[in-house]
Amino acid sequence: MILNLFITLYTSRLILEYLGVVDYGIYNVVGGLVSMFSVVSGSLSNAVSRFLAFELGKENWKKLKNIFSMSFTIHFLLAIIILALVQILGAWFLNNEMNIPTNRLEAANWVLLFSSLTFSVNLLNIPFNAAIVANEKMDVFSYISILEVLLKLIIVVLLGYATYDSLVLYAILLFGVSLLLTLIYVVYANKTFREVSLKLYWDKIIFNEIIGFASWNFLGVLANIFKTQGIVILLNLFWGATVNAAQGISVQVSNAIQRFADNFIMAVNPQIIKSYAKNDMQDTLKLVSTGSRLSFFLLLVLSFPVLTDTYTILELWLKKVPPYTVMLVRLVLINSLIEVFSKPIITLINATGRIKYYQIGISILLFLNFPFSYLILKLGGRPSHVYLVYILISSIALLFRFIFLKNNVGINISTLFTSIFKKAFLVFLIATVLFGLNNYFFNEGWFRLCTSTILCVLLILISIIFFGLAESERMFIKNILIKKIKK
Repeated sequence: MILNLFITLYTSRLILEYLGVVDYGIYNVVGGLVSMFSVVSGSLSNAVSRFLAFELGKENWKKLKNIFSMSFTIHFLLAIIILALVQILGAWFLNNEMNIPTNRLEAANWVLLFSSLTFSVNLLNIPFNAAIVANEKMDVFSYISILEVLLKLIIVVLLGYATYDSLVLYAILLFGVSLLLTLIYVVYANKTFREVSLKLYWDKIIFNEIIGFASWNFLGVLANIFKTQGIVILLNLFWGATVNAAQGISVQVSNAIQRFADNFIMAVNPQIIKSYAKNDMQDTLKLVSTGSRLSFFLLLVLSFPVLTDTYTILELWLKKVPPYTVMLVRLVLINSLIEVFSKPIITLINATGRIKYYQIGISILLFLNFPFSYLILKLGGRPSHVYLVYILISSIALLFRFIFLKNNVGINISTLFTSIFKKAFLVFLIATVLFGLNNYFFNEGWFRLCTSTILCVLLILISIIFFGLAESERMFIKNILIKKIKK
């Protein structure tokens, strides 16, 4: 993930440099248009991951194999359908409604084609990826992720020598990388796990189970698509491709940092589902609490330098910083710090299978981002105001998830709430004080980035060890350090 972070940030800078602000904005907004169709794939991905991990916990191998084969069949058919829909509906919307410069419209259509092909290939990869994660083969996942980021680095370097349209070439090469990675996932999973097979299979009962779960998940994913990609399109309609470039950079920074927390949570999620399948609620709640708290600490430590010295880092990274980028980066990171608490909680809710009323409630909350953002932009609001709405609704959604656990799963949320937030709030308070002192005594620039920020991060790490970890967690770290020192 450290390698992934630095290469991602470096390649993002080169992409912006080689494509230019307008083409970079076009790629983000067209990619956002294709991503709108992930409303279906996202809900199915959650369903497949849940059912595979649940049956692994029960060690029901026969049903596990049937579930995988059924999910592969569903994703195969879905990839064909979505590819057709993107080329019909997506192309119409791109050419008739979106704010794209006339001289770049043909290139935007090529980007739409290859982005949809990339999306379809990634859709076929979902069952195999889910099998690797459910079996907790995180080392394999790491190696493939490293290969992915290295290939994307090679792509960006090649753009510097391109004589063909760089925007179109970038979309074509990304499709090639997705195709290669999918083949690697398929070959590895097929040879390693006994539940994996490439045959098309149909079982009405399993189909109903997966689709029944996915149909309610569909609401949440749909609302999330409107919250993210819908806002990309709104910003394009009201502010144009330049703001889309700033928004795309802010998401790149957030995603690069958030991947650390996401991969940590990815390793925790199968254990949460398996513990729940075994009806071990004590271990389940411990995993949820630890996962939420530690993922927040990880994200906080990585975000702090960026939040403190945003412009200095962006200038070093991009050379030329597009308007609104600094504020959007800060707001997106703050929102990520709030949302990261929810991810293990969502896994537990999905593990129960009782998601109907949860998805209805959370979908309504998340969907409110879209109309509120439209209203604010219509009244003359700035792009940063959209992300203030983000932060408010993310906070309300987190509270809603705790209330749902109490009323529908029968969990004592006061204990869970305290175990997560008591230690997290204390560390966050220390980080906030350090942030204020840092900004008060030092001017933003290289000195603050290289000295005071590093000192603050070290102090935050110390506060996490002494105030953010449980005694058992501190002993665990101590034992690891002792073993390493002796070795």
